[in-house]
Amino acid sequence: MRNRTHEAIGAAVTLGVCAALDSGGLVAAGAVCASLLGSRLPDADVRGARIHRRTRLERRSVMARLAGGVLRLPMTIFAASARHRGATHWLLTAAAATIVLTAAAGAVWPALMAPVAIGAGCGYCAHLLADACTPHGAPLLGPFSSRRVHLLPAALRVATGGVGDLLVLIAATLTAGALGFVVLQAA
Repeated sequence: MRNRTHEAIGAAVTLGVCAALDSGGLVAAGAVCASLLGSRLPDADVRGARIHRRTRLERRSVMARLAGGVLRLPMTIFAASARHRGATHWLLTAAAATIVLTAAAGAVWPALMAPVAIGAGCGYCAHLLADACTPHGAPLLGPFSSRRVHLLPAALRVATGGVGDLLVLIAATLTAGALGFVVLQAA
């Protein structure tokens, strides 16, 4: 699936979890931001993926460009040597990445731990499960099994960039909007 589809699915799942936990608007907003990062991380093994691109701030500020380049350097080196839908598409990696991001957020500001844990975990796992709905599947059970998992029958699998991908994007965006409204009304 495309980046925007992964991001919309991650936001919808995150808002659903926030609504179920009755977490409030501020936590939900932070969690959605973290879900964008979480939904992009599994594609860190692809050069040119959205997570490797400069942000608007980096394009305008030399200091931000330098900081972003330094922060992305390990991912760039990793992308040069990794194969797509390999280790980054394991559920074990999703758990490890969520723990590391939550700990890093807690080191910066402890109040960020809950939103980052919810958002990054939901975004990352939503990406993996969405990829398991494509014709290529995803090796969710790695490193214990290299078998690719398919969550849908072959006839219903969603091709990247196809009409199904667009329909999933629309459905996820509408769902995220509705759940965002629910979260804000509960706050």
